[in-house]
Amino acid sequence: MLVACKPKVPDLPFGQNEPTFSHDELLQTAAMQLTYSYHETQFHLPTSTPTPLFTATHTPLPTFIATIARTPTAEISPTDEKACNRAGMGVPFDVTVPDGTIFYAGETFTKTWRVVNSGSCKWTRLYKLVFYSQNAMGAQYERFLEGEVLPGQAIDLSVLMTAPGKPGTYQGNWMLQAPDGTLFGLGMNADTPFYVRIIVTDDPTPTPTEDLTITPEASPTP
Repeated sequence: MLVACKPKVPDLPFGQNEPTFSHDELLQTAAMQLTYSYHETQFHLPTSTPTPLFTATHTPLPTFIATIARTPTAEISPTDEKACNRAGMGVPFDVTVPDGTIFYAGETFTKTWRVVNSGSCKWTRLYKLVFYSQNAMGAQYERFLEGEVLPGQAIDLSVLMTAPGKPGTYQGNWMLQAPDGTLFGLGMNADTPFYVRIIVTDDPTPTPTEDLTITPEASPTP
């Protein structure tokens, strides 16, 4: 270090001797050189420019509120099909041929129901009584009403029938039909048919009977 820091002495003319330095002078010179180098280094160091950091900005997220779509409930109109076409039982309901009536095979009879218009619409002559299911017992499948029936009024519906030819229990179900083809009957939903139910027995064979009439004998004449 001391050698490196030794100041360069210019060339002297021929015949002159190089100046000599003492030990203390050399140490002072080296210390000054080191101090100068340190200041030069600190002065030329690049100055760091602070880089601004990204600042997190709080962005509020949108709040979603669940909304239930509600479909408005349609009010039941008194003129809708169910309320309009509805039947009820009259008093008495089975005017003729109560359930379980016994008939001989092939015997004819007339079944009559008393039905009340319990709906909100008038039954016109275009309304029908129609066969619905099971056994029609020889009756016509449909027939128009004989007159108009206002709400609250009753009508007697009669059908000519024939008892089947074999013994057993038979039932025929009937309903009313609106002009547009809608079937309706009894019950809360106006979808229950009304029916006739009979019991058929064998046709009896007539048995000859003896005439047991006793003719009194004539009394002798005295």
